[in-house]
Amino acid sequence: MYRGDIMSDKTATVTIVGSYNVGLTMNIPRFPTEGETVTAQNFSEGPGGKGSNQAVAAARLGANTSFIGKVGEDQYGDDAIKLLKSENIDITHTAQVAETHTGVAFILVNEDGDNEITVAPVANNALDSDVVQSADDVIRNSDCLLLQFEVLDPPLITAAQIAADADVPVVLNPAPAREIPPSLVSNVDYLTPNESEALTLLDKDLKDKTNHERLGKELLGLGFESVIITQGSSGALLVSHNDSLSVAAPSVPVADTTGAGDAFNGALAVALGEGRPIEDATQFACRAGALEVTKQEVIPGLPDRTSIQSISEYSD
Repeated sequence: MYRGDIMSDKTATVTIVGSYNVGLTMNIPRFPTEGETVTAQNFSEGPGGKGSNQAVAAARLGANTSFIGKVGEDQYGDDAIKLLKSENIDITHTAQVAETHTGVAFILVNEDGDNEITVAPVANNALDSDVVQSADDVIRNSDCLLLQFEVLDPPLITAAQIAADADVPVVLNPAPAREIPPSLVSNVDYLTPNESEALTLLDKDLKDKTNHERLGKELLGLGFESVIITQGSSGALLVSHNDSLSVAAPSVPVADTTGAGDAFNGALAVALGEGRPIEDATQFACRAGALEVTKQEVIPGLPDRTSIQSISEYSD
């Protein structure tokens, strides 16, 4: 059970450079096999995208939050701007791209709450280094910078370099996993893959159930300073060059695992921005991730501070 203080004397300032996607979700009895059609039990659409989700997660936990991204000049883009404003997120450097669709994510959720996701980035690919460079002051004045992989490499590299020059800690959530440029690796303080993402980054077979501590050590060998492997209901494993630490997650009823990683990463950035030790920050993030899976859909499940305090009812 988490023993750290939920409230903080410091309000963190967190900047997210990343994606916004509309989530189109179908609830199905099971995932289809190749060539098979499965009838969905329900359909819903709502705001999503790892960058936007993580920005909302950080804002709900009390951080002064800025989002740097691109959306389309369409109804989905209008909805994105409305959502971000309603969550009190600074969108000075978020713009709508003319004659371009907003990004879309197709999400399948089975009866066990597991999910499979396919993403079409579209407007997210319009985010470039020039946009990030225009937000130089925002990044430099942040307590933590949070990045993901639903946008192209150049804006991420630029943002991480600005942060590193200003001694702002950088968290990289490598999802969806792809090869990480060395110029980005050198400026990342905390890498936060799940098991499959860690395996992909190391070019290993996804069926290879390698010990997570070993995976973390191999990722450190690529040049990262700290690796936090998220482990779903088991919590997370913090791996550094000196040691490793397992952080348990509270046991909760699972409704939908979509967005658990986003809740985790948003909370981690907030806790680090508040100056918490990494062990404490990881515990805080595990609680946020656990709460997210107790509700259907991502945005409704993202917790606030009071919700994180109440999760003790599920804990030993």
